[in-house]
Amino acid sequence: MNRSIFFVLISAFIVFSCAKEKSEKTTGDIQIQSLTATFLTVKAWDTTLITMDATGSNLKYAWEANHGDFKGSGKTVKYAAGECCVGLNTITCRVFNDTGEASDTIMIRVKTHYGH
Repeated sequence: MNRSIFFVLISAFIVFSCAKEKSEKTTGDIQIQSLTATFLTVKAWDTTLITMDATGSNLKYAWEANHGDFKGSGKTVKYAAGECCVGLNTITCRVFNDTGEASDTIMIRVKTHYGH
């Protein structure tokens, strides 16, 4: 087999086998538009507002973080993390209603407050 044809076939296989099978951003009548933060990097004890923009009827929101805390509830929350949470933190928002649920994740980097 010609090397260039072999390379094209292998490349096509890699591209198609790495594609996502299903997005978690749409289910039932819920569609996630975006998950954003005012700051993606904060110093320990500082805060950032995180907002889930989704469409659907009677939406409810559940927030989770591997480190740090939330103030507030609903589509926008204030996220804060202390010195013990320095590093890259994963924030997930799950949006749900009677028709289903969808979720998205954002990463927030927390730096030491003392600049070390």
